[in-house]
Amino acid sequence: MFGIYLHIPFCRRRCKYCDFITYAGKEELMPGYFAALIAELRHQANKLQDLPHQVDTVFFGGGTPSLLKAEWVKDLIDCIDKEYGLVKGAEISLEANPGTLSPAFSAKLLEAGVNRLSIGVQSFIDHELALLGRIHNPSQAVEAIHSARQAGFRNISLDLMFGIPGQSLADWQANLQQALALQPEHLSLYSLILEAGTQLFDDVESGKLQPVLEDLSADMFELAMDVLVEEGFSHYEISNWSRGEAFEAQHNKIYWKNQPYLGVGAGAHSSINGLRVANTPSIEDYINKMNSVKSAENGNFPATVETLRLDAYTMQQETMMLGMRLTREGVSADAFNERYGKAILDVFPRELEHIIARKLVEWRSFPDGPHLVLTRGGILLGNQVFQEFV
Repeated sequence: MFGIYLHIPFCRRRCKYCDFITYAGKEELMPGYFAALIAELRHQANKLQDLPHQVDTVFFGGGTPSLLKAEWVKDLIDCIDKEYGLVKGAEISLEANPGTLSPAFSAKLLEAGVNRLSIGVQSFIDHELALLGRIHNPSQAVEAIHSARQAGFRNISLDLMFGIPGQSLADWQANLQQALALQPEHLSLYSLILEAGTQLFDDVESGKLQPVLEDLSADMFELAMDVLVEEGFSHYEISNWSRGEAFEAQHNKIYWKNQPYLGVGAGAHSSINGLRVANTPSIEDYINKMNSVKSAENGNFPATVETLRLDAYTMQQETMMLGMRLTREGVSADAFNERYGKAILDVFPRELEHIIARKLVEWRSFPDGPHLVLTRGGILLGNQVFQEFV
């Protein structure tokens, strides 16, 4: 599997919890940024060696990718297909803010080639959205989902957030029920993380807001686990549920399986052949670098500000740490052996002994051989498992 990620760092307003590489009030840079994305895609196609022959997934992330013009989205997809080749039926996802979607725009996105929408609802409760600093209200979220469905989207994912200051278990249950009523194919549920430097972090630190207690947040997560399984969803990754394997987020599974991906845009990261690369986070700097790029110059990663070469053991650690997030399939013993020429038990004997003894993971039989998979207790204490491989 090979995927391409395009980072769209523009927002109408920065959310109060956000510490991503995003910027508000810079929409005038969007035409130049679009041209820079095209330039980087073409440059990388010409310069990078040993890339997979075709692209399995494309992901427009941000920021707010739904601020792009639909024709720009189409041109970027067409460029990827021309320069790299898209497999038939490739998953092409775009993150969308409900406040930026309309029936006409949703239809244009589908026509442009997007076949999966990831809609950042976060909450269906007014005061929670206001506290988070979102630009939409609950009715706009519902309308956006309906308009996407009417436009013809058959793969819609919704993002919801729990552990919001002041949120009760009943509030969270109401959010889940509203989401289920809209019949999405996929749900991503995230516990709010208070990041230093964000307004929400400052409000909690100053005592203006009270954080949700850890036990209550755990209760919310367990409620979701139970309710969604009852509603026919498969819990296939720590924070993600789908209506069957066909609707699992294929692009994100590239990350979780530690497979290669190319990141394009300001602040984007790439992982290719054990090389990790980060682009400059500045929109202006990124545009300038790509305006000056020449096919025979600027190296393989002309917008890079950080490059790291990983050794084999670090790659093995990351394969375990990321792969254990996959709650349905975990890490395949045979796939690990084939990739690295070593058995999991030989590389991590003490780590496995520790987490198996604590009943956080277990071996399960699959058609392709044994997989190491989180138990329910391991899902609830996932960080304790992941830390074994850091």
